[in-house]
Amino acid sequence: MSTDDSPAVPPDFLVRGGNRSDLGGMADNLMEGFASYRTWTRGEWELPARAEMLLGMMQRFTKDGSWCFVGFLDQVPAGHVTARPELDDDSAPVPGLSRITHLFVRREHWGTGLAVTLHETMLASMRERGYDSAVLWTPVGAARARAFYARHGWQETGALEPESDLGLELLEYRLAIPAA
Repeated sequence: MSTDDSPAVPPDFLVRGGNRSDLGGMADNLMEGFASYRTWTRGEWELPARAEMLLGMMQRFTKDGSWCFVGFLDQVPAGHVTARPELDDDSAPVPGLSRITHLFVRREHWGTGLAVTLHETMLASMRERGYDSAVLWTPVGAARARAFYARHGWQETGALEPESDLGLELLEYRLAIPAA
């Protein structure tokens, strides 16, 4: 962390709030990230179509309060994180609770610190927006992602979603957002 409490950005990366013009690059990040799932799904899983992911993000960002940050290297999207208010069973926002919906970094940037920076940037943004806790869902088989979240204080809740839109079993994590 830098002295002004904003996350330190790895050298050569620019992290900024995302907008609609970034959605194409974010869809490309998702395609690459989801393609890496094939290493542990053993070919039993079908990658979502890029157009489907792009359309889903376009619709979500206009309807559910989603926001994002994108990390760039040489003006090329290298990773992103997205979040939204968490919703109850009646689609009403749950006070104080947000949800990370994506955290993807392109494989060539793994280990650079970009994922940590995106994660910290989103948590700081959640805190600024008045959230005190967050949830996320990640595939049970995504060992690398699960290890990342555990290192950063996320706790498994034990809740499983066996029939997700991705066609993969998802596990819920929860985090009390640390004070600044």
